[in-house]
Amino acid sequence: MKECPVTRAWKIIGRPWRLVIIDRLLAKPRTFNELIESMPGISTRTLTKALNELKRLGIIEKVYDGKRHYYALTDAGKDLSNVVKNVREWSEKWLLPKEQKTVI
Repeated sequence: MKECPVTRAWKIIGRPWRLVIIDRLLAKPRTFNELIESMPGISTRTLTKALNELKRLGIIEKVYDGKRHYYALTDAGKDLSNVVKNVREWSEKWLLPKEQKTVI
C-alpha cells in the first residue's frame, strides 16, 4: 500500500522541534547557539539530533562563511514557509489567548 503524502511529511516535520527549527531559520540563517537561545526548553542533544536529521533530509544545510558555521534552509526548507505560517495563524486563533500573542 502506498504511504499517504501527509503521513510521509508528518514523519519529518511532526517530530519534536522540527517545525520550530524551520520557523527560526525562515527569518535568517542562525548559528547553533542562536538556535538554542531562540528555543527555550530544547536540549543541545535534541537540537543536534534534529539538525542532523533535517540536514540528512535536505531541508537545511550547514554553511560556513569563513568565520562561523550557520544553519540555513534549502529550497525544500523554504518551501515550508506557508506550512509554518498556517500553523502559527491557527495556533494564534485557537490556542493562545489574545494577550499572549507574540511574534518571534
